Amino acid sequence: MRSARRHTMVAVVAAAVALTAACGGGSAESDTTPDGSAAPQEGDSEISGEIQYAWWGGPARNERTQAVIDLFEQAYPEVTVNGTTAEFTSHWENMTVQAAGGNLPCIPQMQNRTMADYGDRGALRPLDDLVESGAIDVSNIPESVLDSGRGADGNLYMIPYGAAFGSLMVNETMVQEIGLELPPDGYDWDWLKQWLLDISAATGQPAMYNVGQHTDLFEAWVRSHGEELYTEDGIGFTAETVLGYWEWVDELEKAGAIDSAERGVETRNAPVEQSDFAQGQRAAHIWPANALGTVQSTIDEVEPGNVLNVYPLPSGPGGPGNALWLSGLAIAKNCDNVPASAAFIDFFVNDPEAALVYASDNGANTSTENLQALLDSPDISDAKKTELELYRTLTDLGVGRTIYGKGYAAIFQQAFTRFYEQLSLQGQDMAEAAQQFHAEAVSTVG
Repeated sequence: MRSARRHTMVAVVAAAVALTAACGGGSAESDTTPDGSAAPQEGDSEISGEIQYAWWGGPARNERTQAVIDLFEQAYPEVTVNGTTAEFTSHWENMTVQAAGGNLPCIPQMQNRTMADYGDRGALRPLDDLVESGAIDVSNIPESVLDSGRGADGNLYMIPYGAAFGSLMVNETMVQEIGLELPPDGYDWDWLKQWLLDISAATGQPAMYNVGQHTDLFEAWVRSHGEELYTEDGIGFTAETVLGYWEWVDELEKAGAIDSAERGVETRNAPVEQSDFAQGQRAAHIWPANALGTVQSTIDEVEPGNVLNVYPLPSGPGGPGNALWLSGLAIAKNCDNVPASAAFIDFFVNDPEAALVYASDNGANTSTENLQALLDSPDISDAKKTELELYRTLTDLGVGRTIYGKGYAAIFQQAFTRFYEQLSLQGQDMAEAAQQFHAEAVSTVG
């Protein structure tokens, strides 16, 4: 079956790219390379040659990714995929240096939160023509999910394959033992605040860690209050929204329902396995849902019998707070083998066998068909299926396209943390800190 699909893809990709010049060596419009020789044309041959794919991940993800590459090379024996992997921070450092030099790998793994730093600056090839021709099939990806791979100019620069999202992790055993209810559908910020206060009163300890510098929960606050981190015009939230979030956190901290700011700073960069929640000492935790299996395995060793679950982040007057953080595959503008790159992306996103061996290792599978296959598979753990079901719940809720502009890391992973520490540890006025953070964010986007 894969062989027949391969020959179909050969014809489709050749037709899709015959009108454009090869991206390697010069501009897309040039018919010659820098030394004056004829540039290779993308539609000149069948899908063959070498491509480089760069991704982030640890040993388990690397093994799963290599398994997908092996399947692809079986289906396309004339293509060689050279894989390059790094841990998350190093991956983006590599991408930044390579993009500046015009030598990105043909297929760089992207994320919608950082894509603008590459797509908006001309380092990535628009993929719309490959989608329109069918070279890359996106028919099973929900429209709002697919559109999150678009840049500010409206072009599609990334095909999302994995959706991560924030969650409220709950130790259901602990909560039920103290006689409190579990989070209901559509719970809001006021409900969450009272619930955490009740847990703390019943247990005599904080219910959750300090979230004052937690970008993911802040984004949920912004979205659920009818704003966005970014709009097409720049920063999409006000200083008053920042202040409202920090006031919500401050009330919980002063009541002892969450950890102190000092404790929050101490534990901010700790792996989730080392969190007080994973050690059975807190009832709730804010973390991406794809860590549920890891946390459940950890608590099974230290506090056997505790059942964990994940719930959506709070809703508000603006609707659900969750955003989808999408990992996906792009094609570099400098790539000299677009046909093989398009075939690899199509295979990675759509092939059912590839989906099963990758097992949603980097977020819930965005293909509705493959998502169902994973849910039906006896080889997928219950914790992973819980994560996948929550993703389907979020898409059913209509979580819309999420826009991220440039400077995400500088604004939300650095400045947001810095200003919260200034107000909580150094005594800066909260309203002043909110105003200054907002001004810095606006200035960074420009």
